[in-house]
Amino acid sequence: MLSLENQIVFITGASSGIGAACAKIFAQAGAKLILAARRYDRLQEFAKTLNLPADKIYLLQLDVCNRSSVESTISNLPPDWSNIDILINNAGLSRGLDKLYKGDIQDWEEMIGAIRC
Repeated sequence: MLSLENQIVFITGASSGIGAACAKIFAQAGAKLILAARRYDRLQEFAKTLNLPADKIYLLQLDVCNRSSVESTISNLPPDWSNIDILINNAGLSRGLDKLYKGDIQDWEEMIGAIRC
């Protein structure tokens, strides 16, 4: 397996799905993980399953659709975590499974908004 020992990997949408799968792989490769998600409680639960020491994982509650929050969060990372080597920009949003013409336009706007962030 590729070694990424002490490389800092920032993963958005890390509490489930593809983001969580990426976190597991990068953790196995020795990376230090910055994991971000909107739902901090779910992120904390997932992080426990990784069994990483505190110096290998840093958790953030973050909504990537809020630009000022993203900028502030990145600007205020602790010095030991501020040199990000790899970004997995995975955050996404799924609202409703209706066909576009039957669904709520607000759901559509939120999904597309998450992609454009």
